[in-house]
Amino acid sequence: MSDTGDGELLDLVGELAALVRLAAEALDGATAALTAEVGAAGAVVRSEKALAELRGRIEEDAGAVPAGLRAVVVGVQVGREVEWLGVLAQRLLELAWARQDREPFPERLRTPLRGIAEAAVGLVRRAAEVLEQAAPEGVADLLSDVPETALRQRLLFERLLTANAPVDVRTVADLVLLSAHCRQCAEHAGAIGRCALLFTGPSLRHAGRG
Repeated sequence: MSDTGDGELLDLVGELAALVRLAAEALDGATAALTAEVGAAGAVVRSEKALAELRGRIEEDAGAVPAGLRAVVVGVQVGREVEWLGVLAQRLLELAWARQDREPFPERLRTPLRGIAEAAVGLVRRAAEVLEQAAPEGVADLLSDVPETALRQRLLFERLLTANAPVDVRTVADLVLLSAHCRQCAEHAGAIGRCALLFTGPSLRHAGRG
């Protein structure tokens, strides 16, 4: 690939990484609202702002056609994953709004839920870094940590099943749905990481360091 081609691809990678970070911000605000004991409204507003900016950026980029085969493949694949992250952020926001007048989750359940959310959002943020670093080892590290969200989800389910006090059906349904959304976020982060393998060539890494 020519220097010009590498430069165009690096520009695209930077734009995609910015979109992934916006998705992470939207997810972070939504999950913070759902796992906070008090003060959820501010997190909801922060999430809505990031999600609105993400949608605007996606619409702006929709008409741009990247040059080169790798750029097209990366742009389409990562763009699709980002759109799904936006959908999940919207679903989490809707649930956060629906729970505004309800009691927070019990602490014994909110703690593992917060762990699932933090792990998932952390993976999305790392996916943006992996895109920019263009290093196979970074992709491998990211993918090796994706199953952590599933392990945390299992811990939450174990606490639900072994709870001394009964948990109402609506709370159980919300927790199952929330944890499933977070697990999907982790899987989309892993998919973004796998896309990064398409541009981990030495010429691009050298250009990125320059």
